[in-house]
Amino acid sequence: MKTILKKLAILFIFFGCYSCDSEDFQQLSDTYSPDVNGCYSCDSEDFRQLSDTCFPDVNDCYTYPIVPGTDKWQKLSSVDEAFQVCQLPDKTLKSISTPGLIDAIAYSPMFVGHYMLSSSSPVETWHMLYAKLNSVQELFDRDDAGEVLVAYYKAIDFRCINSNEEHYITESERLSGIEFLFTKQEVLNKISHQKKQELVEALLSNYNQKIERSSIIVPIAWIMFNDNYQPMMAYYTSNVKQYEQSIHAGYVFSKEQSESIVSIANDFINE
Repeated sequence: MKTILKKLAILFIFFGCYSCDSEDFQQLSDTYSPDVNGCYSCDSEDFRQLSDTCFPDVNDCYTYPIVPGTDKWQKLSSVDEAFQVCQLPDKTLKSISTPGLIDAIAYSPMFVGHYMLSSSSPVETWHMLYAKLNSVQELFDRDDAGEVLVAYYKAIDFRCINSNEEHYITESERLSGIEFLFTKQEVLNKISHQKKQELVEALLSNYNQKIERSSIIVPIAWIMFNDNYQPMMAYYTSNVKQYEQSIHAGYVFSKEQSESIVSIANDFINE
């Protein structure tokens, strides 16, 4: 079991807390300038030297006491014990803001890289991870979970992630973990039609910047299906096998399949 943990430690990158205590995590600066706390926007050309993350800042980020790459992490005796240290304390769980909760989920030590060790489908793997984290379960219980997640996702700097060669794998996996939250009914049922349109538009923006990331098609399809969008429902009816094998499971899509769903998505956001 310690061997597994060592492999996890190699796959994981140290996760820090990069809160700039900004008043609104949706607002990201396009300029190379520090705020009053000395933090810099990763949108800057020099973000590689300034920050290891391209995710939005929140006021009350949670810093995990034990993370991969540390002696304490190496001394954990089992994967179950590793998951245990990834749980938020009860007091924090109930007092942290919803943006702070989402940030804690994104930076969970077990949230990034773990699926690489799993043989299950991407959707099944992410759902398994969500079930093991009390932060995610708390998020599912919050009435504002859906729309705050949409705002958080729209605030992610996709350009920063796609051009960050040093940390691309880590940041890309973290991004996928956020995106796959939009395959959960607990989240989708709390997002209005208008916000779903905004979310699909943001997902398409990321897809268009890094087109080989076909996994983005998965949440796009789930969002439209949950919204009972008739063209998506018709696509499902005529392509049940493809839908179940690719979209529902989260596997890689054919070019034709991706183009069909992107076309439907473009109509969805412009209706």
